Amino acid sequence: MLATFVKFTPVHVSLRPANLHLPQYLQRVDTTRRLLLSSDRISCYSIRYKLLYSTIALSSRPTFSRIRGPRQQQLVSLHSQDRPKTYPTCQDRITNINALEGATKNTTQGVPPSAGDSPSATVVAGTKRRASSELLSSENRISKVRIEPISYGTSVFFARAKSTLAPTSTSQGTTPPASQEGTPDSSNEAGLRSMVIHLTEQEDKICSVLDEVAKRYEAKQGKKVQLRIAGGWVRDKLLGLSCHDLDVGLDTMMGYDFAVLVNEYMESLGHEKRTIAKIATNPEKSKHLETATMVVLGMPLDFVNLRSEVYDEGSRIPSEITFGTPSEDAYRRDITINALFYNIHTRSVEDFTGKGLEDLKNGYIRTPLEPFETFWQDPLRVMRCIRFAARFQFNIAEEAKQAILDPRIKQVLKTKISKERIGAELDKMIDDGAGRSTALGLIQELGLYDVVFAPPEVNDVAKGTTSVQGEIRSTEEAFKLVWIIEWLLKISHSSAGEEDDSIVYQGQVDEGQEKLLGQTRDLAWTNHLCPAIKTDIAPEIPHIPQVTVKEEPFPAKLGKRNLILAGMLYPYRDMSATVNKKIVPAGSWILRYGLKGRNLDIDIVTKLTESIKNIQEVVDRTLLTIPDNEEALREERASMGMVIRDIGFITVVGKKWPCAFLLGLGVELIPKFDQLKQGVMDGDVRAKIEKYNAFLTKAETYDIDHCFSWKYLVDGKELTQLLKIRPGPKITEFLQIVMRWQLMHPQSSKDECQDWILENSHLFQ
Repeated sequence: MLATFVKFTPVHVSLRPANLHLPQYLQRVDTTRRLLLSSDRISCYSIRYKLLYSTIALSSRPTFSRIRGPRQQQLVSLHSQDRPKTYPTCQDRITNINALEGATKNTTQGVPPSAGDSPSATVVAGTKRRASSELLSSENRISKVRIEPISYGTSVFFARAKSTLAPTSTSQGTTPPASQEGTPDSSNEAGLRSMVIHLTEQEDKICSVLDEVAKRYEAKQGKKVQLRIAGGWVRDKLLGLSCHDLDVGLDTMMGYDFAVLVNEYMESLGHEKRTIAKIATNPEKSKHLETATMVVLGMPLDFVNLRSEVYDEGSRIPSEITFGTPSEDAYRRDITINALFYNIHTRSVEDFTGKGLEDLKNGYIRTPLEPFETFWQDPLRVMRCIRFAARFQFNIAEEAKQAILDPRIKQVLKTKISKERIGAELDKMIDDGAGRSTALGLIQELGLYDVVFAPPEVNDVAKGTTSVQGEIRSTEEAFKLVWIIEWLLKISHSSAGEEDDSIVYQGQVDEGQEKLLGQTRDLAWTNHLCPAIKTDIAPEIPHIPQVTVKEEPFPAKLGKRNLILAGMLYPYRDMSATVNKKIVPAGSWILRYGLKGRNLDIDIVTKLTESIKNIQEVVDRTLLTIPDNEEALREERASMGMVIRDIGFITVVGKKWPCAFLLGLGVELIPKFDQLKQGVMDGDVRAKIEKYNAFLTKAETYDIDHCFSWKYLVDGKELTQLLKIRPGPKITEFLQIVMRWQLMHPQSSKDECQDWILENSHLFQ
C-alpha cells in the first residue's frame, strides 16, 4: 500500500523579540497558535518562526482552554467576531497569496521589531504589524499561509530519473518546491534517492484498527484524537527498510487511556485481551512522558503523547513538558529526518519542519532548530547526529558541525551527560553495522575522541585510581584500524555467502572498500578470515575431554562488536592505570569506569588487545604450507594451539578467538592505510593476509580450532600425586607442559600421557 505525501512550505514570521527568553517565548507562541484561525478543509499548516525556526500548527477549532478568567472571555468574544462564516479552499488561499504577494513584498521585508515593542510576540502580516494580543484578520491570515499540495504521482516522489522533485500543478501554473537553504543541490542526481512507503499487510491492518478506534472514541465522547506514527519507523520505511518499532503519537489523550480503548475494541472482534505495560516517566533515563506498550495483531506498539519541551539552564532534562501539537513535537526532535510523521487517518507522511523529506532525499543530517541551541539543551543529540550520519552514510550540515566544534558544546557534553548515556549511543553506533569507521572518523574530526573515550584520571570517577602510566598514541590509528577491520569483516561475509544482518541502508558507498572486496572475496587466501570458528568439535579425538561452556547464540556478532571496540581503543595500548594497587590497561579502565561497559565486553577487549604481539610472533613463525617433517609439524601444531588456548581459554572468548588474529592483521596493515583507502593492494598487503589466513586454515586442518576447550589428560591433583610433589604456583606451569604434549600427540591416551610425564620428570622441576 502506497502513502500520500504532503509538503508544508513555511513562511517566515517574526515572533521572537531579542529580549524575550525561551520559556516566555514558547508561552507566547502557544497563545499565538491558539489565536490563529484556519479552514476546516485544510488539516494543518506550517509557519516557520524567525530565529528559533519553530512552527505553529493551526487547529481547525481554536480553543482557549489554557487561558483563564477575563482574558478567556475577551479572546472568545474576539474569536466569535473575527471568525469567517465561510472558509476559503486551498486554491482560494493560493490565489490570495499570489495576489497579495506583490503588494506586501516591500513592506514585509527587512522590518525589524522596534525597540519599543513589548515582550509579546510580534507578527508581520501584510502591511500591518500586530502584537499577539490582537487577532489576525481573515485577509492577513490568508496572505501569510502558503499551501503547497505537491503531486508526487503514485508516491514515488524521489525518482532517480528526475533531477528535482515533481512540480506542483495548479491553475496558476507550475510551482517548483521551495529550496532549502544549506541543502545540497537537488539537481545532483547522485544525491537523489528513490523512496516509497509500502505498508505491509500487518501494518495496514494495524493502521485500520487504530483509525477505527479513534473514530469510535470521537463518536462516543465527542472528542477527536489524531494518531501519527512518529520518528524512526517513518524514516526507515521511506528508505525501504523494515522496521518493527512503532511509536504512535497522540495529540489529546494519554497513551495508556488509548491503549485501553484498543484492547476493548480488539476484544469485541474476538481477539484475546492483551496486557498493557505502563512505563512511567523517568527523566534521568530520558523518559519524559508516560508510555503504554501493548501488542496489536502480533506487533508491539508504544503509545505516547506528542509533547512540547522547555529546558532550564544547566540541565538537559526538560523543566516543563506539556501536550504539544505535531509541529511542536517535530521541532523538539534531534534531527529533521527523525521528525517525520505518518498520519494514520490520511495515510500520508507529514513533514512539519519543511526539511525532513528533503534531507532524507539528499542524505543530510541537521537539526530542526538552530543547532547550537539544540545541542545546548540536550548535548546527547551530538552523539545521535554522529550515529545517524554514520548509519546511513549521510552528511552532517556544516552549521551543525560548527556548533559541535564550539568548546562550550564539548564542555556540556562532558559535564551534563552521564557516561552511561554516551556509552549507550556508542553501543548503537557499533551495533548498527555499516559506518562504524565513519562514526569514529566523525568523533575524531569533531574533536570528541577524548570525550567519548575519556582517558584514565586520578579522580572520583574510579575510586582507588592512584596513578596513570604511559601516554595515548595517535587517534588517527583508531580510525584507520577500524576501517581496515570493517573491510576484513566484509570479506568473511562475502566469502561465506552470508548477508550481514547489521548492514543497513547506506547513502554512500566506500569506494575503497568496494575495490578491495573485488580483489579479495571468494578466494582461497581469504576464505578463513572470520571472527568466530564455525566448525564442530573434531570427531577424530573423542577421548579428549572438553570444557562445557554455555553456547552463545551469536558468537560472530559478539566477536565483531568487541573487535571494533578494541580497534577504537587501540591508541591507549601503551597506557595503564593503577587501581587498588593493580595495573589495569587503559582500555579496560575506559570501558569499566568511563563508558560503564559490560564485564563481558571488558574481558574480551582486554584479551584481544594484550594478545596482539604474541599473535604476530606466532603467525610469522607459521609456514604457509604444512611441514613435510613430522617433528616440525608437531612443533608448529603445539605452538599454534598454545596461542589459541591462551586467547580462547577465557570462557567469554571461546569460539571468538579468531577475532584476535583479525585484530593483529589489521594492526599490521595500518601503515598501508593510505593506499588501501584508494582500493590499491600491493604484494606486501597480500602476503600479510595470506599468512594470517594460512594460520586460521591450518588451525582447522590440525583439528585444534576447539583446543581452547580441551581439558588436561592429567589434571593438577593427579600430576602432584604422580610426581610426588606439593601443590603450589608451579603446578600451573607444569600443566602448560602437559597441554603442549597433548597438542603434539592428539591421538594419545591418558595412560600414554602419564607414562611420558614419568619418563620426562626432569621437565617438572
